[in-house]
Amino acid sequence: MYIYGATKKVHKKYSKLSIPEALETAKQRLTALASLRKYTREIEGRRINQLFSTEPAKVYSQWQGNNKRTAPPRLETEQYWKSIWEKDATHNGNAQWLVDLRADHSDLPEQGPVTITVADIHKSVSSMKSWTAPGPDMVHAYWLKKLTALHERLAAQMNQLVVDERHPEWLTEGRTVLIPKDPKKGPVPSNYRPITCLSTTWKLLSGIISAKMNRHMGQYMSRAQKGIGKNTRGAKHQLLVDRTVSQDCKTRLTNLCTAWIDYKKAYDSMPHSWILECLELYKINRTLRAFIRNSMGMWRTTLEANSKPIAQVTIKCGIYQGDALSPLLFCIGLNPLSEIINKTGYGYQLRNGAVVSQLLYMDDIKLYAKGERDIDSLIHTTRIYSNDIGMSFGLEKCSRMVTKRGKIVRTEGIELPEGNIADIEDSYKYLGIPQANGNHEEAARKAATTKYLQRVRQVLRSQLNGKNKIRAINTYALPVVRYPAGVIDWPKEELEATDIKTRKLLSMHGGFHPKSSTLRLYAKRKVGGRGLVSVSTTVQDETTNIQEYIGKMAPTDRVLSEYLRQQKPKKEEGDEEPSWKDRPLHGMYHRQIEEVADIQKSYQWLDKAGLKDSTEALIMAAQEQALSTRSIEAGVYHTRQDPRCRLCKDAPETIQHITAGCKMLAGKAYMERHNQVAGIVYRNICAEYNLEVPKSKWEMPPRVVENDRAKILWDFQIQTDKMVVDNQPDIVVVDKQKKTAVVIDVAVPNDSNIRKKEHKKLEKYQGLREELERMWRVKVTVVPVVIGALGVVTPELGEWLQQINIGHLCPEECSPGNS
Repeated sequence: MYIYGATKKVHKKYSKLSIPEALETAKQRLTALASLRKYTREIEGRRINQLFSTEPAKVYSQWQGNNKRTAPPRLETEQYWKSIWEKDATHNGNAQWLVDLRADHSDLPEQGPVTITVADIHKSVSSMKSWTAPGPDMVHAYWLKKLTALHERLAAQMNQLVVDERHPEWLTEGRTVLIPKDPKKGPVPSNYRPITCLSTTWKLLSGIISAKMNRHMGQYMSRAQKGIGKNTRGAKHQLLVDRTVSQDCKTRLTNLCTAWIDYKKAYDSMPHSWILECLELYKINRTLRAFIRNSMGMWRTTLEANSKPIAQVTIKCGIYQGDALSPLLFCIGLNPLSEIINKTGYGYQLRNGAVVSQLLYMDDIKLYAKGERDIDSLIHTTRIYSNDIGMSFGLEKCSRMVTKRGKIVRTEGIELPEGNIADIEDSYKYLGIPQANGNHEEAARKAATTKYLQRVRQVLRSQLNGKNKIRAINTYALPVVRYPAGVIDWPKEELEATDIKTRKLLSMHGGFHPKSSTLRLYAKRKVGGRGLVSVSTTVQDETTNIQEYIGKMAPTDRVLSEYLRQQKPKKEEGDEEPSWKDRPLHGMYHRQIEEVADIQKSYQWLDKAGLKDSTEALIMAAQEQALSTRSIEAGVYHTRQDPRCRLCKDAPETIQHITAGCKMLAGKAYMERHNQVAGIVYRNICAEYNLEVPKSKWEMPPRVVENDRAKILWDFQIQTDKMVVDNQPDIVVVDKQKKTAVVIDVAVPNDSNIRKKEHKKLEKYQGLREELERMWRVKVTVVPVVIGALGVVTPELGEWLQQINIGHLCPEECSPGNS
């Protein structure tokens, strides 16, 4: 049948072919295309695993879409950031509150002389990340860590810079990358966060200066500020305090008013003049003050988006987001506000008498008061302070809440000259947790669980190998759950449901057999597990850590002391869950090999082989007797009566029988596996003696290879003048220089029989060894290389490999799962 116009769309390759030929050609091309896609996935797998092993953060950044950012409009972006950073902003030096502060601080002692030592260099360098993106100097911190001979010279040069109160201009030149905040707002200049890559040398110097200033500021920094400082849980500490206040209000049915304050571009709008004023107020060392003042005069950066430069900007107002000194300077700039709020006497009084008036975490401010008039006064005080230092509220992100006798009351908000701060509608997200009068715990749990499962799916869809996928779940997905843990209550049923969902996702992507051991999935890899950390364990451990932190801080912190009093006594946990090794079926394999194998080396393949997650899951399921063999179906599931092997019809079809005992598989499948294991040993020996190595593991090695150093025989029948029955070992290595020979025979038996097989191989070739020593006049050693069918190795395997000069070959490289 002819269809008009159909031939016009036929490709030239098919136009001259008959229909059957064209169809067959198309089918074969599709098959080839599928193979090409498989090859592309393998290439991507190698790339992403290599990147993940060195810089996992870059992989996470790709998953979050940071490599597909929409660039903002060039001209508008340049104008926007220049209007913020290049304005000559100064604070109001005549403000009455500032005059009073100067008088209060006039008697403070000045910080002592500052000297940078080699110990300071070493300590600061050791805390830096080795391979984070460098600044204009293009030096990674890794080299400063390794080149310790430079530390003394660096200390001397940095001391000279501080004494001279100046530094070269290049030292503080930055490269500012604009990162979008809210994808829904699109490429609007204000929707980008400026993260600056500064030179590693400046990061080192600023980190040392910051540490020395921090020690001096420790006695003056407000306890309400948890954005910096040691021995604190930071944001979680603030959330614990907030929870204590809201719980006290609900329990005692008291009045409570709160306000959330947000600044417009807080980091970018704090004037340099105000920072220098604060350094003088708190008596920072004069030399350091002069150094910082002169350094600020040289701050400049190049704006970039999607690795393309936009414009160069001079930083006349605001501070960098990218070095160790900037957070401290910002907190020092807000510290007087805390002093002023404390002087007002406003705040919320807890049952034990402790008063909470404010919480600060960098620029995230929350105010507390007993009544509506008091909270409005605190808001006005904060507004006046902010206006006088040159900063302004982001009113759209500010909010207020009034609670009377434990219940939220709706009001019209508070009117300011700049606009209105309205009461919250439903909730306010403070430090990542939605809250009103207390935390919205259910919403927080749901958001964390949803994001966690979303990240788990991202990991499982990737081309990472099995070990790296588990590591990515532990370090990329689980932190989403860990953050709110300990601050909000998490029902045990929800945690278990999330763990079940995680295991289902693993099974759907081939990374976990449905009948495999759950306990083993969560065991550490070095003891034979997969290394996944459960959501339940994560929340429980973090909750325990928070409780320990509260117990440690409560004696000196009255608010946390009240938090402890509010907590209900919890039921003690039951006995620990038994190990997977004690399970009747799942632990049978481990109990069988415990006395004959080197357990540590037998499980090394889990940590070093880099197998796909589906391969790991299959080997694990086989070890745990979780595969649905006929023996299992007959004896455990009772779904059939005949347990015999479907191939040989002789023995019961167990995992042990399939992997190493079926006579129908012995001729081909077992032989191919044997040859692959022997091939790994052979290729490593060839490399050791500089002989030509077979290009592929599928390529059959030549029977004889030789050079001036050695001769290697592969599956070669040895000729002797006396009859020797066993005269065809797998490999014979003759070292011409050392006048030695090694007879190597490989076996892949049942895992529980590896010791017996090893002894059998040693006895089997003793006759050949004696004949070779007599005929060839060399010292001959018999080396059995025995690897269990499921990867078990004997304790002596390492010694045997050393005898053939390939001790560097790890046992997992010879395991059948890797071959």
